[in-house]
Amino acid sequence: MWTARTKIGWSLLLMGAVLLGLFAARYYTFDPAVYFQRDVYEDKTVGLMTHISGMIVAVLVGPFQFLRRLRQNHSGVHRLLGTVYIVSATIGALGGLYMAPFSAAGAVTHVAFGLMGLGTLLSTTVALAHIRSGDVQSHREWMTRYTLIFGGVTLRLYAGPLEATLGEHVGYAVTAWACWVPNLVFAEWLIRSRLRRDPEARRGVRTAARQAT
Repeated sequence: MWTARTKIGWSLLLMGAVLLGLFAARYYTFDPAVYFQRDVYEDKTVGLMTHISGMIVAVLVGPFQFLRRLRQNHSGVHRLLGTVYIVSATIGALGGLYMAPFSAAGAVTHVAFGLMGLGTLLSTTVALAHIRSGDVQSHREWMTRYTLIFGGVTLRLYAGPLEATLGEHVGYAVTAWACWVPNLVFAEWLIRSRLRRDPEARRGVRTAARQAT
């Protein structure tokens, strides 16, 4: 059911995605003055822009895939956006994996961003495999882990306050983990407390069962 809480949550999701897109758009000026790690980003511009471009598209497309009316009444649009999401998320994750070893705070952030990239790549691949096999419910659960990609939004929300409180190096190291681990925990809670009790989930299970017989 599309409740007031759901509307607010979805609106915040979309607003965060748009704000990330606007923030990241400055990198398309290719002006080194806007780069966070100027020396690294100048040397790794192709990897950086591959990561940013893929993630922007995936983050912007993601919220629309959670619209039930779109899924039920415009399945063709849903599938098209899903294809765009899977391609862009894969490209963005591969770019992120390439850039992870060059992150600002050393091994702690290298590992954090590397795991976020691997998680994004894994969740996207598994979600695709499930929908191809007709398992709609498992597909929805793995796509809910879209919250990993939303780490690009939460990173920018947390970085300023944490760096101001803990110092630039430690604050950024904490941010590298805080930007996606709580997001993933929230996704797991949502899957278990809401998604598996949803009537649409039961319909998806029945559909998969019919296709398997």
